[in-house]
Amino acid sequence: MEGSPFANFVKESMERSRSSPRVSAPFTWKRPFSADAHLEVVKSYYDYVKSRIRIGVEGYDTSLQPIELYRALESLFKACGEFHNIQIRSDPVTNELQRSCIVILRGEGAGDKALQLDGSDIGGKKIVVTSLPPGLSDLSTGLSTDVLAARHVAHDQRNRSEGVSVTGYDTSLPRDDIKNALSNHFSTCGEITDVFLLNSRALVYFYGLGSNHRAVQLSGSDLGGCTLVVKALPYPKPKEPAGASGWTRLRYREDKGGNKHIRCERNSGFYLMNFGLFICSV
Repeated sequence: MEGSPFANFVKESMERSRSSPRVSAPFTWKRPFSADAHLEVVKSYYDYVKSRIRIGVEGYDTSLQPIELYRALESLFKACGEFHNIQIRSDPVTNELQRSCIVILRGEGAGDKALQLDGSDIGGKKIVVTSLPPGLSDLSTGLSTDVLAARHVAHDQRNRSEGVSVTGYDTSLPRDDIKNALSNHFSTCGEITDVFLLNSRALVYFYGLGSNHRAVQLSGSDLGGCTLVVKALPYPKPKEPAGASGWTRLRYREDKGGNKHIRCERNSGFYLMNFGLFICSV
């Protein structure tokens, strides 16, 4: 087979795989991004959203064409600061504009300048200008973007974690001792996000590709004179029960050009938006 066309094809394919920047990451529990990089990207997103000034506008003629309203509002508000965007919605059946829209500005003092335009004339009608809360409810809590990013990353890791069921340990020991022993025993498998103790078994959750595989390989290992039985749990980790509050999840990646891409997913839908080096869909 040495020197045959098939052997040469396999050899060339392997060489391309080694040198290609598009080849998949090796199967390892480590993520392509470090935790610090993940945190940095999420914080950048929060900082961006926080920097936007949202202005509500209503009172205009809803029979206007969207482009006419957009140009009129852009001409009016662009002197207030950095003009970013206008969110204009229309009725899907009648195509008539909704009675309110949102103007997005950036820059110091832009919000105060925009509010001074209350009562301005647009198409023969006086508009009502109001200040709106941030685009993300998290930013209304008063917490810094550093804290919000750290909390979000921790929540994201828990949602994306995989678990194993562990039995065979000494259930007569104190719960804290059991948790510490299991955490130490499985610490080499990946980042542990949760350890739950049930009546006769424990659930250990990991964040990172390959973590479950490593943990299952410890089935039959010794822990304090007891033989552990480790089985993989179905993926994914159980979601929040029906009726729980809404969630927002940020996902990110970095392309071969070094540009960061972030995707913001919500249980209420999504839309696309561009900002700086980031491409975000919500």
